[in-house]
Amino acid sequence: MRLFGLSGADPAAVRGILLDLVAEFAGRGLAVATLHEAPAGFDPDTPGKDSHEHRKAGAREVRLISDHLEALAHENQPGEPSDPQRLARRLAPADLVLVEGFAAHTHPQIRVGEGEDGPGDAKLVARVRPDADRRALADLVWAKAQRMTP
Repeated sequence: MRLFGLSGADPAAVRGILLDLVAEFAGRGLAVATLHEAPAGFDPDTPGKDSHEHRKAGAREVRLISDHLEALAHENQPGEPSDPQRLARRLAPADLVLVEGFAAHTHPQIRVGEGEDGPGDAKLVARVRPDADRRALADLVWAKAQRMTP
C-alpha cells in the first residue's frame, strides 16, 4: 500500500488539505482511501443501537451494511498498536492511502503549518502553508507515492 501522511498543529488546516487532495486524486481517476487518527476515547457508535450492543456483548468486529454504505467497527485489544501500515492492509485496494495524523510513524508525510519538528521527521517530505496550491501538492504526493511499493 502507498501511504502518505499529513499532520500539523491545526487539525482544520490538515483536514482541509486532506479533503482537497482526496478530491484531486479522485478527479484524476485514482482510488483513494484515508486513515484518520481519532482522539483517545473516540467512539462513533451510539449506546442502545444494535451495533453498539454487539460490541458490548463481546464481538471483536461489527460490520454495518445498508444498500449504500458499509461501516466496520473493530475493537482494539489493550496494547494493540495503531500502526498505519497494519490498518491500511485492512482497507479495500487503493492506489493511494492518505493518512491524517500518526505523525510519529514512518510513512512519508507533509507537515501543514508552522511548528517545531518532532517525531517522524526523517520521513518529512515537505512543510506547507494551509493555503498551499493543491494541484502542485497533489503532483508532489503522487510523484513520491509512485516510488513506493504498492
